[in-house]
Amino acid sequence: MTQKDRHKWNTRYRKNTTIPRVRPIIERFYHLAKKGKVLDLAAGLGANSLFLAKKGFTVFTIDISDIALLPLSHRHSNLFPICIDLDTWDIPSNFFDLILNIRFLKRRLFPQIIEGLKPDGVLIAETYLADVPGCCKKTSSCRDYFLRANELLHAFLPLKLVYYHEELIAKNGEKGRSAGLVGIKQPLYI
Repeated sequence: MTQKDRHKWNTRYRKNTTIPRVRPIIERFYHLAKKGKVLDLAAGLGANSLFLAKKGFTVFTIDISDIALLPLSHRHSNLFPICIDLDTWDIPSNFFDLILNIRFLKRRLFPQIIEGLKPDGVLIAETYLADVPGCCKKTSSCRDYFLRANELLHAFLPLKLVYYHEELIAKNGEKGRSAGLVGIKQPLYI
């Protein structure tokens, strides 16, 4: 599946090289994290990664598309692009001060994201919801790419919740819903 996915995303990024805008949730909450190591999951063209690198973070930018990542290594010395398949890669434990999970859904990574944060580490997550009438009628597999209502909230209950939203979004004339969460991993006191 790796080669098929890589081909799909490489084709997309060959056609669209416009770097998107930094997500507002990141601009609003990145300052909660200590300046240290960031993991940007499925970073695509790396707008969020570049923003954080310029703010002084060391950013590990992960994506399956080598085409998307190639220009990033030349954009900032604090960026470390890594082409890897998130279907098989595991997040190292207690390593990151900030993890971004934006517009990407891989449920198997939820517990690893929590474990991957250092104590006081921050998670900023935002992706699409499936609870719009008519969503996912084409195939049942598309449910794999959309959250259910409150799913993001429940998945990260071990974190101290700082912010949560589920809201209607409009994109290219189509309506959808998005969920966003900011949480902090609490240190364990003995």
